[in-house]
Amino acid sequence: MKINFHIDPNLKDEHADFWLRKMTDRISNVTSQLNQEQEILWCYHDKEIEPIDYKNILVLQTVGNQIEVRTADSVYYCKARITQLIEQLPSQFIESARGTIINYKRIDHLELLDNGKIDVIMTNKERVQISRRKIKNLKEKLGI
Repeated sequence: MKINFHIDPNLKDEHADFWLRKMTDRISNVTSQLNQEQEILWCYHDKEIEPIDYKNILVLQTVGNQIEVRTADSVYYCKARITQLIEQLPSQFIESARGTIINYKRIDHLELLDNGKIDVIMTNKERVQISRRKIKNLKEKLGI
């Protein structure tokens, strides 16, 4: 694939044009990332609502009827459905199990377990188990 950039300071609105033979998952992820304007997730913490930068989020997990949003130093809550979040999150987030999403850029290392499963150790040392169905997606994202 060849990519060309043309910078025009006179443009009023930025745009990108793609000429493709076939739409692949990779290109689809790139285009959704380019179309995404929001880089934060509004979350509840105590009696406040705070913007949390996506890059600071390690794990999102369904707890009851809300989403627990974990960063390196705090836990927040988001009143949304996990299916809605999956669509709006940047491509660095992947499902690790039903109701759990991880930021693969915040993975410290993987631990291969004797039973064939994989535990992901996040940068804050939190362990997240990858379901068997999601191992392939994780390996593809990490290039292994």
